[in-house]
Amino acid sequence: MDINYKALDTQRIKNYIDASGAAATVEAIIQNSGADKLRVYPALFELEQDGYIEVIEREELGAPSVVRKKEHLVNDR
Repeated sequence: MDINYKALDTQRIKNYIDASGAAATVEAIIQNSGADKLRVYPALFELEQDGYIEVIEREELGAPSVVRKKEHLVNDR
């Protein structure tokens, strides 16, 4: 049975961001999410592209340093 470690780590990152309730530093995500540290930045990039998170602060070279779950607007009809 093959384990999809990328998907597992992405879910761990999403769970950590959801549980934080506010902005989360990438350092805290690396330290506390349980995801492999080498998968955190690529996963955050994909989550940003998918619209799941927004980057609040970036490092000098563009890597995210603080992220939060993106608020999705719900249309009331």
